[in-house]
Amino acid sequence: MDLRTVEAVVRRLFTDAEFRARAIEDSAAALSEYRLGAAEHAALSKLCLQLAGGPKLNAGPVTPMGYWL
Repeated sequence: MDLRTVEAVVRRLFTDAEFRARAIEDSAAALSEYRLGAAEHAALSKLCLQLAGGPKLNAGPVTPMGYWL
């Protein structure tokens, strides 16, 4: 597992709205830009699905939940 690549993808998902939208729409196509192993690809695809169902990151400030209150 290449943690640098995984970190780069996660950072990009949270900072690049266009990439995030593409990853939510078609994670396989968006993640194809990166050399990922099967486990990395599966984990990042799952994150993309979670982003699709979670709070919209462009909708305003993110409020802390749970432990961080």
